[in-house]
Amino acid sequence: MLLEQSGTPDERKKYRKAAEIILLKTLHREPENAGARALLQSLRAAAPEQSREDVPFREDVPFIVAPARTGSPERDVKRKFRLKLPFVLILMLAAGGGILRIVQSHRLNPNALAATAAQKARPRELDFRRDVSPAPQPVPVSSDIPAPAVDPVPEPTPARRVLVVRTPAPPPIATSTAVGKLAVSSPIAAEIYAADRYVGSTPTTLELPAGRQTLEYRHGDLRTTASHEIKPDETATATITFSVTLQINAKPWAQVFLDGAQRRPLGQTPLSDISVPIGGVLVFENPNFPAKSYRITEKDSAIQVNFP
Repeated sequence: MLLEQSGTPDERKKYRKAAEIILLKTLHREPENAGARALLQSLRAAAPEQSREDVPFREDVPFIVAPARTGSPERDVKRKFRLKLPFVLILMLAAGGGILRIVQSHRLNPNALAATAAQKARPRELDFRRDVSPAPQPVPVSSDIPAPAVDPVPEPTPARRVLVVRTPAPPPIATSTAVGKLAVSSPIAAEIYAADRYVGSTPTTLELPAGRQTLEYRHGDLRTTASHEIKPDETATATITFSVTLQINAKPWAQVFLDGAQRRPLGQTPLSDISVPIGGVLVFENPNFPAKSYRITEKDSAIQVNFP
């Protein structure tokens, strides 16, 4: 601390002289103290020539402090210790107040704690010299050496608090849903479900929201689904059919057609695993006989037609 003091050239000279006396007494008590020896060498290397003449001392000559001629040595030490006690108390109070303010500032501003930790992580030469130097001991010094000045601990700037107010999102604006109609029919009666909810049975006209709607149609154990495009304020139409798989045959033979708006040929008998709609009409033709027809039901699994 004495080496780091600033001021006029005379004041810096006194501080360096006091530091050199402390280091010499330390080496007198502990000749093997490497930290004190290193500080003394650096002090002498940086000090001007006249400072070396003021304190004549060689490293190999032991330093001897002559006791005072008047009074008891123990009484002098106690008197000087009592004189220095107020300064020690002031230093301790100042250090305690600084630590308390730093802790309070870290609590108010968590970012300051991370910055202080990062600053302490960087090694500095001054910190190294402070670590290796021994703890200062109360030693008697000359009365003409002034006490070191204590710099006031700067009061930390209080951290600014930012108040964040969260407002709930506004509720969605209700809009009217456009609807349309669906007129649905089927060759056989069928129940209509929307997401497992019964909505009616064919034939009927349903009122549904606009958009693509998927409905399920049931007839006994038969199931089928269909998607319908519903337009606002319009009526769509749909015809629902259920399919069965049949085995079809005729004697002696026949060409089979599925009757309807567009006649669809199925092939010549015998036919296997033919999927046809329930309620549809099969037409059997043989050039040697009159044509025959057959309406498909949900109970059919095989159809046999005989000519004539």
